[in-house]
Amino acid sequence: MARPKRIPEGFLGQRLVVLPAAVRERVQTHPLLSGLLVTDAGIFPSAKSHFIERKYGTSTNLLIICLAGRGWVKMPEGSVQQIVSGNLVWLPANQPHAYGAVEGDPWTIEWVHFQGTEVDSWRELLGIPLNGSVLQKPIEVAAQLRLGQVWAHLNHGYTLANLAAASGSLRTSLAAAAGKLLAETGQQSAKERVAASIAWMKGHLGEPLRLAELASYSGLSVPHYTVLFREQAGFSPIDWFNRLRVQWACELLDTTQFSVAEIARRAGFPDPYYFTRCFRRIVGIPPRKYRQVPKG
Repeated sequence: MARPKRIPEGFLGQRLVVLPAAVRERVQTHPLLSGLLVTDAGIFPSAKSHFIERKYGTSTNLLIICLAGRGWVKMPEGSVQQIVSGNLVWLPANQPHAYGAVEGDPWTIEWVHFQGTEVDSWRELLGIPLNGSVLQKPIEVAAQLRLGQVWAHLNHGYTLANLAAASGSLRTSLAAAAGKLLAETGQQSAKERVAASIAWMKGHLGEPLRLAELASYSGLSVPHYTVLFREQAGFSPIDWFNRLRVQWACELLDTTQFSVAEIARRAGFPDPYYFTRCFRRIVGIPPRKYRQVPKG
């Protein structure tokens, strides 16, 4: 693989890991890595004078996320596109390209080189053509895609577990990017929006929540949302939400010394009596008895 050119002084605070060729050769056919293998990853903050040119491309695909500042990219077909904060750049393997930072406002980027049998499927999910693309519509949550976590896993070493974690982290970033793009373009199916609401519930267990709010979050009417939700989860939305809360309450009962009333409050049940009724209905015994049951 062509190695990036470097300005002599490097970039202050830069982080970079390149998988050694011998390691890459050894692991690329492993069942856990053949689908998606990270070969290089890095974070370049305020990369003044950053410039890369590959006349013949590189054997891997490259994903760049611009978090701040500005840059540019010369695509395989020859067009030059300006890059701003929030933009994602996908450059395909074995295609000529060049890119760099804008003088006076150098970009901060997270980037990953990768290969594997899953690559084309991820490219298609993101709606990227064969010759690559710049996703021009700013993605305000670019930092939340956490592409830098791929570098963090790779930086821990070349064990199978670390390499698998790096691949898993890249999958998470790609899936998050795809979900955000679909939401912004209105292309999410109703089923996908219901699934997104389930994920949203898990992050808001302690908050009061009404069925109308969940349906609105998914962009659906209450009856339509309820039918689709029951088809996917097997329960009504509120019943499912209460089950998630009770599951969290079980964890608090097992791992803390909080009172039952305090656990009820933390799990989103301001009324401890209602909490006890829900808990008994879902778990089969009241919270205090559950706490006394030996675990493990």
